[in-house]
Amino acid sequence: MEHFDLIVIGSGPAGQRAALTAAKTGKKVMVADRRSYKLGGVSLHTGTIPSKTLREAVLYIKNIRRKNLYGPSRYERSEISLQDLLIRVQTILEYELRIIESQFERYHIAVRYGSAAFIDENQIEITTWDNTPTQRFMAEHFVIATGTIPHEPDDIPFNYSTIFNSNFIFSHKSSLKKLPKSLIVYGAGVIGSEYALMFGALGCQVWLIDSHPDIFPFVDFEIRALLKQYFEECHVTTIFNAGYRQIGSHGDDAFIVLEDGREINADVLLFSKGRQPCIAPLNLESIGVELAKTGFIAVNDVYQTSRPHIYAAGDVIGFPALASTSAEQGRVAASHLLGLDLIRSRPDLFPMAIYTIPEFSSIGKTEQALQEEKIPYLSGKALYRDVAKAAISGDDRGLLKILFCPKTREVFGIHVIGDQAAEIIHIGQMLMATHNRLDFLIENVFNYPTWAEAYKLAAQNGMDSLRAKQNFSAPSPNV
Repeated sequence: MEHFDLIVIGSGPAGQRAALTAAKTGKKVMVADRRSYKLGGVSLHTGTIPSKTLREAVLYIKNIRRKNLYGPSRYERSEISLQDLLIRVQTILEYELRIIESQFERYHIAVRYGSAAFIDENQIEITTWDNTPTQRFMAEHFVIATGTIPHEPDDIPFNYSTIFNSNFIFSHKSSLKKLPKSLIVYGAGVIGSEYALMFGALGCQVWLIDSHPDIFPFVDFEIRALLKQYFEECHVTTIFNAGYRQIGSHGDDAFIVLEDGREINADVLLFSKGRQPCIAPLNLESIGVELAKTGFIAVNDVYQTSRPHIYAAGDVIGFPALASTSAEQGRVAASHLLGLDLIRSRPDLFPMAIYTIPEFSSIGKTEQALQEEKIPYLSGKALYRDVAKAAISGDDRGLLKILFCPKTREVFGIHVIGDQAAEIIHIGQMLMATHNRLDFLIENVFNYPTWAEAYKLAAQNGMDSLRAKQNFSAPSPNV
C-alpha cells in the first residue's frame, strides 16, 4: 500500500493550493479527484472558469462595452449560436487544465482518479469508474476539498434539456443544442443572477425569481439598488417573495407555478437555489469528522476538522465559497499541518466579486453594517461617468464608494459596481491592509487616464463631505 505525507481529496482551488504548498517543501503528495481524468474541480469544469469565460464571450460578441459608446446596434452580431459561446469556453478550459497538470508534474504530485472514501482515519480507498480494481492509500494528513454539488429537490423533474440545476449548460448531462429565447431562473443568488444578466444581455427574455424579499442582503444597499436598475435595463423581470408550487415541463417548454397561482412558461428553467457539500461518498461519520448544523464540514480557524490530522477547505466548509478564498484556505491548511510559519491573511479583507453585467465587488463593511453597529461614518463617491477611463472604454455605468471614519479618516469599506470592479477593488484592499487613510488617495499621484482615478475622485468627494460636516457642526462666531 502506497504511503504519502499528504493526500488531498479534490483538485479545485483549495485542493490545488494545499497540494502545491506541501509539495514545494518536498513532501510526498497525492491528489484524488472523482472526475474522469480531469483536474480542476467544479471551479474549472462547471463553475467559476466556464461561467466567467461565457460572460466575457457575451460581452465581446454583443459588444456590451462599445455599444454604449457607438450606439445600441453598431458592431453587434444579431445571430449568436450556443456553439459560438461553447467553443470559446472549451478553449479556455483546456488551457487552464494544461496549467494545472504541468504544475502537478513539476512538483511530482501523484494523481489518482475515482471516488475516495475513508477506510479508517489514515487510509482511503479509491473506486474508479471503469473496471480497474479498487486501490488503497495511506497518509499522515488529509485535506478534504471536494467542493459542492447542486441542490436538486425531489419535486423537480430535472431533465437537462428544459430543466437544469446550477451547473446549467456546463453539466455533463446537458442536451441543450441552441440558445434559449426565454429563460426562467429560480434562485437569485450569485449563480442565478450572473446567468440571468448574461442571457438577458444576449436578448433572451428572462424571469429571475426568488423566495426571499430582496437580492444579496449582504451587499451594500446602494450597490444593490443600482444592480436592480441594471436588471431592468437588461430586460430581466425580477420577482421576489415568490415560492413555487410546481416546476415542470410541457413538451419542449419548462414552466413554474408560483405560490400565488401565476404560471410562467419559458424554453428553459434554471434552478439555482443552493448547493450542498459533496461529502456523501467519503464515509466521514465512520472516522468521527463532525459536520456543522448547515451540513458542511465543521473546521476551526486553521481548517482542522474534529480529527486534527484531517483538514477541510473550500466550498465543502461553506460560506463564502469563492475560488479566491478557497485557495487561501487550502494554503493555510497545508501550512499548518506542515508546521510552517503561518502568515495569516485577514478574512475581513477578503474581497468579494460577483460577475453580473456589470460586475460588482466589495471589501470591508457596508453602510447597513456600520449603521447597525452604530459606528459614525461618511462616504465619498465617484460616478463612472466622471472617470475618463470609463468613458474611453465605452461603459460609463457604475459607482465607486468609500466609507470612512470622520475623525481618523480610516477606511471602513469600499464598494464598486461597474466595468472592471473586480480588478480595481484590490487598490482598496491594499489601502486597508496597510492601514492607510483616505488622505493617501488624495496625496498620491495615479497614472491618467486609469481606473484608479475613481479612487481619487471618491476620496476628494469624501473630504468635501467631511469639510461640510465640520463647517456645519462648528459653533457660530460671537458677534
